Amino acid sequence: MQRALDSRSPILAVASLILALLAATACQKASQPSPADSTQASNTNSQTAPQVASGADVPPAAPSKVQVCQLLSAAEVGAVMGRTLIQNGCSYGLDPAAKEKEMAAGQEQMAAASKHASAGDMSGFVKGMMQTQQKMGSTLGDQMEVDVDAHRENQTEDEAKAIYAKTSTTVRGAVAPLQPEQRGLNGLLQGHDEVSGVGDWAFATNVAAVNMGMGFSERGRILEARKGPWRVTVSATVGPDPGAEALDHKLAGVARALIAKLPAD
Repeated sequence: MQRALDSRSPILAVASLILALLAATACQKASQPSPADSTQASNTNSQTAPQVASGADVPPAAPSKVQVCQLLSAAEVGAVMGRTLIQNGCSYGLDPAAKEKEMAAGQEQMAAASKHASAGDMSGFVKGMMQTQQKMGSTLGDQMEVDVDAHRENQTEDEAKAIYAKTSTTVRGAVAPLQPEQRGLNGLLQGHDEVSGVGDWAFATNVAAVNMGMGFSERGRILEARKGPWRVTVSATVGPDPGAEALDHKLAGVARALIAKLPAD
């Protein structure tokens, strides 16, 4: 199911760009051979005849692929986030049908307010319009998008933070000419806040915070965690802005729920 949320959320566009850059940087790092790999390759090339491996040297079978998107239901993620959500793959968000219904009701109220004006009741018209604008504004500003991911890797916390630092420099440099702060976009890919009680290590980074005035605000955060062989990523964009600490608390809850369902090895 395709949601129309992206077109109304500037942070989602920024988050998509950041996640793509993070993935590209991580893949580039992973593709670089380690010194041990280079030495092994050199030794292999120097051999004049192949060696037949014994049965004991055969590597173990790769672990079966885990369907991460099927581990958490919309109800489970919604319970942590405090909202009723629907699922679309590894993404969880508000039901667009409910929002469209609220917008339709707002348009009906606007039409009713216009009838007051036609009847000469300007006081009723102004009151009706103010109530309608407040309700529709609240509906438009109500945003929630949560994404989860988990995969096996051996990256350390310092290596993960280094990738974020590199990505932050790239993103900030790219958007600097647009003067994002003057457009209400703040805290772009900023901070490595430690999050306890999630895994072997965990930290959260601010994607961005947007304050568009008139009560419209959003915040995007990404939480990265490691538990055993698993690297877990949970990101969310929420409006109105609940604050970094409150959002991190919920992201940590989703991460713990996901880790609890991942195989131990």
